[in-house]
Amino acid sequence: MKEAGKKGGRLLAGLLIVTAVALLPLYASPYTITTFIRIIYFGFLAMSVGLLVGQGGMISLTQTAFFGLTGYVVGLLGRERRLPFPVPELSGIAAVIVMATIFALVIMRTHKIVFLMITLALGQICWSFARQNTSLLHGWAGIRGIRPFPLVGIDFTQGSFFYWMSLALFLAGLLIMWRIVRSPFGLVLKGIRENPLRMRALGYPVYWVRVMVFVIAALYAGIGGILAVYATGIVTPTTMQLSRTIWILLVVILGGANYFWGPVVGTVIAVWLDVIISQVTPRYNTVIGVIFVAVVLLTPNGIMGLLDRTRHTFRAATARRRLEGGERE
Repeated sequence: MKEAGKKGGRLLAGLLIVTAVALLPLYASPYTITTFIRIIYFGFLAMSVGLLVGQGGMISLTQTAFFGLTGYVVGLLGRERRLPFPVPELSGIAAVIVMATIFALVIMRTHKIVFLMITLALGQICWSFARQNTSLLHGWAGIRGIRPFPLVGIDFTQGSFFYWMSLALFLAGLLIMWRIVRSPFGLVLKGIRENPLRMRALGYPVYWVRVMVFVIAALYAGIGGILAVYATGIVTPTTMQLSRTIWILLVVILGGANYFWGPVVGTVIAVWLDVIISQVTPRYNTVIGVIFVAVVLLTPNGIMGLLDRTRHTFRAATARRRLEGGERE
């Protein structure tokens, strides 16, 4: 009975949060809406990294390359070639799937530090190509003036409409990710994370499961890249640079890489920290860095880990008080 009540309370709290977020354009300022759009597209990227780190035990430094790839494809086909929706978007997704599959076939034969270094090298190759290619990708200048597409008479250049579309995609992405993590495929992935040799001995195709999850993660990063390029109107090599890669990895660790909601919580906190602290001091990156280090040192499992530990401590204290009260009686 108590368990049902707790589930009902969590469901009600979730519905209230979703309702408040969905109605945001009706009561919030345009700046707040823009900030939440930023949380959404970085949230896709964080979920991409979180799936690999938390569920697969793989630290990939290539995800921002997929994030930038879709932006460049949309810019090249939509902005410069004037191809109509959904050709640029689907082409960007297809490009991500192809590139992620090629990368995965190579890097999934490696593990741990070798895996980390190869993903770093591939990410840097993509960044360097975008930076040095001036004829097609325009080098540091990138592609500018990219605008959202109109669809069924809806003008997505308006912040409210674009926010609602982005939010709908984000909620759908969360639901699909939840189903993946809770599915038999997700359980196999966790088993591979814990003991790949035992899973291989049990007959599971460890290599192909890792390839598949890498492609799924890249797909999430690519969707975030499409939303980002439409929100900002520009894509440059900065989108794929190493500092962005390290930042999103820290965001996932901040929220709690081993928790489903960790990447989302980390993105919300990191983006709002960036917004708030940058208004106070020009050295906001230093302050945010100190906060990140403090969180990692004090709670290695991130904010979600801290909340989880606090909840368990509270439950243990409550049970102890009840036990002591029963003994007195």
